Amino acid sequence: NYFDITGATQINTISGANWSAGSVVMLQFDSNPTVAHNTAGTGASILLAGAANFATTANDTLMLIYDGTTWRELARTVI
Repeated sequence: NYFDITGATQINTISGANWSAGSVVMLQFDSNPTVAHNTAGTGASILLAGAANFATTANDTLMLIYDGTTWRELARTVI
């Protein structure tokens, strides 16, 4: 469940389809998209530490767990 994020478009939600509660994903960024905290959209919202958006840079990582409704931050690495 490791995903290489190559674009720079802001990430507001992640689909919850085909994921079960307890699923963990790792996102690794090649560019600098912002991951938005608790934004409505077509997928499951993302709840980030500190209730703040994450402005990524190349090689940063973000680990999330799905609770069945939302994605919640487990850890991040800022390079």
